[in-house]
Amino acid sequence: MLTHIVRTSLLLFFLLKLSCFSFAQTDSNKVIIKEFKIIGNKTTRENIIIREVPFQINDTISQDGLQEVLERTKSNLFNTSLFNFIVVEPVYFDETNISIYITVEERWYWWPIPIFDIQETNFNTWWLDKDYNKVNYGLFLAKENFRGRKETVMLLFQGGYTEKVGLKYIIPYINKKKTNGLSLKFSYSRNHEVSYSTTNNVQDYYRSQSDYVQKEINSNIGYELRPKLYNKHNFNLEYTYVDVADSIVFFNSDYLSGKATFMEFFSFNYTFKRDKRNNKNYPTKGVYYDLKLNKDGLGLANDELNSLYFTSHFKKFWQLSDKFYFSSSIKAKYTTNEGPYYLYKGLGSRNDLVRGYELYVINGEHFGVCKAQLRYGLLQDKMFNFKALKADKFNKIPLSIYLGAYFDAGYVDSKINNIVNPLTNSVLLGGGVSADFVTYYDMVLRLEYSVNKLNEKGLFLHFIAPI
Repeated sequence: MLTHIVRTSLLLFFLLKLSCFSFAQTDSNKVIIKEFKIIGNKTTRENIIIREVPFQINDTISQDGLQEVLERTKSNLFNTSLFNFIVVEPVYFDETNISIYITVEERWYWWPIPIFDIQETNFNTWWLDKDYNKVNYGLFLAKENFRGRKETVMLLFQGGYTEKVGLKYIIPYINKKKTNGLSLKFSYSRNHEVSYSTTNNVQDYYRSQSDYVQKEINSNIGYELRPKLYNKHNFNLEYTYVDVADSIVFFNSDYLSGKATFMEFFSFNYTFKRDKRNNKNYPTKGVYYDLKLNKDGLGLANDELNSLYFTSHFKKFWQLSDKFYFSSSIKAKYTTNEGPYYLYKGLGSRNDLVRGYELYVINGEHFGVCKAQLRYGLLQDKMFNFKALKADKFNKIPLSIYLGAYFDAGYVDSKINNIVNPLTNSVLLGGGVSADFVTYYDMVLRLEYSVNKLNEKGLFLHFIAPI
């Protein structure tokens, strides 16, 4: 009996010691963030940077999770578009207590930029005939990070194809918790030429040398709610007035609502976004999705317009190894009722396209498009120093080059003009190989060689990330 008691006591003692050792070992694998320091923010206020930090003082983090916190902090700050370079690193007081140092190098925030912009669905359609009548020119004035609060003030003075003046003021935070923001936008534009329809999925244009065939006034007020780091809710109320020449309505009686030569209407749209990408301008890791509801015609301006549509976009990015990356996306649009041609949009502009069909416009009430791409990092974040250039915000140029292969598929559903536009209501397939060049100030250059379902081949140029 005594022997049994002794054995049991020894066993309990051993288990107790083992448990204490395990707890001690677990505790030693954790660190406590006692402080963090921000270095290099000459213009940006500290509270703007703190808003993007995914941790708080006295947070306890595992050693394994620390690296993820450091990377996420860097990504969050980089996605503000306020900084060219960011370093986030821990400094150990002892085995348990650390400080996190955040060192930033701010961007250039004043932008008096000459405008040379092509008024086409994309660069490639313009390159076909190189029509310089479709070039915009002028001056774009912007003050980013205004007052060091991430505010943006923009003025636009533009001539050429679209004569335009505009003003935009974005205030990301209007409350102490930095969860509410406002935006104000206004623009006036006029054109001697507009697209009034599509035939064979190519835009039809009407031009008048002497008269303006379309004039537009647009104003917008927006409210943004950002309760968490990665979630945003945007609410926008917009007013639009558009006036067109009789000739436009003659060629397309449905160009505006009710066969009229002018239309004014209010719009409301709501957008939810969740963005956890490592770099919003050229992501290689993370996830993004959004959901948008847009209502054109609220009955506030005695208009006949009544159009409602939904869009949703999902993107996922994987890092497969040190140099290989895979990404995919799916986007869909659903329209509840037909609207005028003025609001008629489908696939064919910016990144809403199936690659290989850059030269076509495929409009419709509903569409879906899927994209997949494998990329190889031939050159990643290589730094080039130009000491002869004295401006320190420009003389260090990072460059990344990615080689890729991709495949896209899409479909546009429409009951309007589908007979004279054969790509509508047809499966669209395209793929090819690419070379992407990425550098600072959100600049991306893509060279893509694509082939589509029609066995048409071509070299295409883009200035935005592929997915």
